[in-house]
Amino acid sequence: MKQTASEQASGITALDTNALIIQSLAKLDALALGISVGTLFGLVNFLATIFLIIKGGETVGPNLALLSQYFIGYEVTPIGSLIGLFYGFVSGFVLGWLIAVLRNFVVAIYLHILRMEAVEAALKMRKGKN
Repeated sequence: MKQTASEQASGITALDTNALIIQSLAKLDALALGISVGTLFGLVNFLATIFLIIKGGETVGPNLALLSQYFIGYEVTPIGSLIGLFYGFVSGFVLGWLIAVLRNFVVAIYLHILRMEAVEAALKMRKGKN
């Protein structure tokens, strides 16, 4: 396969470019992203609650206590930190899973459009030769 001048200058071949495109458009694993984002959200919630409990003070974590409006049973207490860990994991899992599924859906639509355009271009070229 003959290299273009830009490929020779950059040292990147068309095969390398195709491999990069395929890797960048690879499907995201929804379960893996959900678990990782859920773990992150849960741990951040847990550690923030524990930090405020250790810090102490007259009123402990009034801003973080507002999570009890969304997370039933959550309080800025040791038990509440475990409840926050659970709720953080569940909400983070749902968010990560949705991000992966929606991204995979958008990429699939984009690839379908590219294939349709390639077929259309090939048909036009074929008509031009006949």
